[in-house]
Amino acid sequence: MCEEMITGREIECSVLGNENPIVSLPGEVISHREFYSYEAKYLDKNGAQLKIPAELPDKTIQKIQETAIKVFKLLRCQGMARVDGFLQENGDYVFSEINTIPGFTSISMYPKPWEVSGISQLEIIDRLIQLALDKNKF
Repeated sequence: MCEEMITGREIECSVLGNENPIVSLPGEVISHREFYSYEAKYLDKNGAQLKIPAELPDKTIQKIQETAIKVFKLLRCQGMARVDGFLQENGDYVFSEINTIPGFTSISMYPKPWEVSGISQLEIIDRLIQLALDKNKF
């Protein structure tokens, strides 16, 4: 398998909801290695820096958030997901992947952007339970 190399800043958003999802402020992963590997993510505490929220112009934040919502809806996701992509120098945001079971620890890139967006981990859990109950009503 071959893929085009995309050079840019790694920017991620957390999404929460079913039919009418909401999106967090974006976070940025700044790898201190050639790429954000398993080792850089989990084993080397100096492997990467997380900048939450990412330092971006409001217009760029809005574009990234809109893309995250579109991807979430297009893929018919429910509950939660993290949408990852790359912000290129020309301002284009290129979607790279969606994580439908993102990490949920206190240092994970799913709850951390919600914290700066005003939603705590406990509130996320409450909302996820409510979303599941709402989806399964008879």
